[in-house]
Amino acid sequence: MKTAHFLFILANCACNIVVYSQIPTGYYNSAENQSEQSLKSALHNIINDHVEYDYTSSLETDTWDILKEADAQPSNPNNVLLIYTRESVNGSQEYASGAGWNREHVWAKSRGDFGTAIGAGTDVHNLRASNINVNSTRLNYSFDDCTSNSCKNTFGNYYSSSALIFEPRDEDKGDVARIIFYMDVRYEGGDDELDLEMIEDVLSTSSKQPRHGVRSTLLEWHAQDPVDDFERNRNNVIYGYQENRNPFIDHPELVDYLWGDKQDQQWNSSLSIPSNRQVNIHIPNPIVTDYLNFESDINFNRIKLFNIDGKVIHEHLGNSNRIQMPASTGIYFLQLHHGNSVILKKLIIKEF
Repeated sequence: MKTAHFLFILANCACNIVVYSQIPTGYYNSAENQSEQSLKSALHNIINDHVEYDYTSSLETDTWDILKEADAQPSNPNNVLLIYTRESVNGSQEYASGAGWNREHVWAKSRGDFGTAIGAGTDVHNLRASNINVNSTRLNYSFDDCTSNSCKNTFGNYYSSSALIFEPRDEDKGDVARIIFYMDVRYEGGDDELDLEMIEDVLSTSSKQPRHGVRSTLLEWHAQDPVDDFERNRNNVIYGYQENRNPFIDHPELVDYLWGDKQDQQWNSSLSIPSNRQVNIHIPNPIVTDYLNFESDINFNRIKLFNIDGKVIHEHLGNSNRIQMPASTGIYFLQLHHGNSVILKKLIIKEF
């Protein structure tokens, strides 16, 4: 086998990577040392009674305005990034007679029949900027893996009108799951609000029950697609308006305590992965083998290498700091997963 020799350039190089969160001090104190229903109730009380905004208003701040900031493209804040397609669209093109972008209710607004009414219908944690056509295709289908012959593809998402399910792109699966988790906890039926419940079943499109699935699949997606900086920033922006947060973005491990294998254990935030953990990475330069081996003070449980078009070139699962290199030169992105943390680095590979 011919061994390729590459010159490796790490764009925006930083050997020490620090991620900071903006969780207010003491925000989750009342949930400390709670378990099962007591934990869920404590989280509900923390995020309940948020500041509410009109769905659409020509006079005051509305959900369009908040989404323009919450879903803004980091490198171009005038644009919004659309869920399910990752398209970048000028934020000012809100709907634009069907030519712009619209608002996706991730927990479908017909699942509880809350529509766009103040409350669940305008909760921006549940809204995402969306491609109008893909939003229409998604309908109110349950979220599940689409594996049957009836599945169709749209922008890398799969859906089946006969199975009544929608499977988003891998990059959006965790985002979707954590939004559904939030809605389940935020809306518990008090104060004349709906009691939304995440379930295992797939409901008919005509059902108005305040239920959404598929729970087991969403739990898997949460683990497969960890929280990223886009979600963290979005959580912070929405908190600035609504004054409540999505706990499953701040503390992804809470999912295990509510629906996973730690339901009989008390949750303690001090046992979670610190949000400001420093990770030291050393990558050799140049690379003279078919594999990229790098030194780090932690092992990554998942490593992905993407090309500039977003296609996964190579992927490695399991504790390792090693991944196969591409066969050709160009710009690539290295995604490193450790627990619920994700590091994304840009690579430029040139032959020499």
